[in-house]
Amino acid sequence: MLKLDLHIHSQYSDDAIGSPRDIIKSLKKEGLHGMAITDHNTVEGGLKALKIAPKDFIVIPGTEISTADGHMIGLNVKEDIPRGLSVEETIEKIIDVGGIAVAPHLFRNMSGIKKEKLKKNYTKIPAIEVYNSCSLPKTNIKTAQVAKEFDLGGTGGSDSHDLLYVGYAYTIVDSTDMTIDTVLSEINKKKTWGEGIVMPLDYRRDRMLKSLKQFFQRGFKRI
Repeated sequence: MLKLDLHIHSQYSDDAIGSPRDIIKSLKKEGLHGMAITDHNTVEGGLKALKIAPKDFIVIPGTEISTADGHMIGLNVKEDIPRGLSVEETIEKIIDVGGIAVAPHLFRNMSGIKKEKLKKNYTKIPAIEVYNSCSLPKTNIKTAQVAKEFDLGGTGGSDSHDLLYVGYAYTIVDSTDMTIDTVLSEINKKKTWGEGIVMPLDYRRDRMLKSLKQFFQRGFKRI
């Protein structure tokens, strides 16, 4: 069985710290088998990690794209996808470049695509993020119920913006094959799920306040 944190932000996200190299070291120390770096609107961090990853650690390049209606993760994406497109257009762009679209933190106020948008697009995505370490436990439970309602697989990701919390959530893959292709295949077949623990309350509170401050500094624009 493999465990991979499929939602991590590195120093290549404006609101995060930690180099790809240090993130890999931290996750290996925690006993995880791989990760996806999903920086905001850039694949730079994921591509860097892919180049330096040891042979016994899976790195899936990715990005978290800001659509017009919330965030969408693209796994196995090696080129930047324009921000600000509709959810539908963003999913199509991800698929066109050979990636897999995964909806993260579905119910988050400023960055989740919400159930209504999912309902219109769920046939084009194999999974939603059912465990996010920055979300409340009850929200993760609610998201997991939605995944089952739409017969989707699940992923888990820490959504960490700090090295201290990488690996707090992870995706379970029922395989021992340490290849990207196997992991992606299992996600596509809707056979993965997410587990983990939430981050400490004080950290989640500080992240929320920081996010609000940055929102105002950007001129009321979402990341």
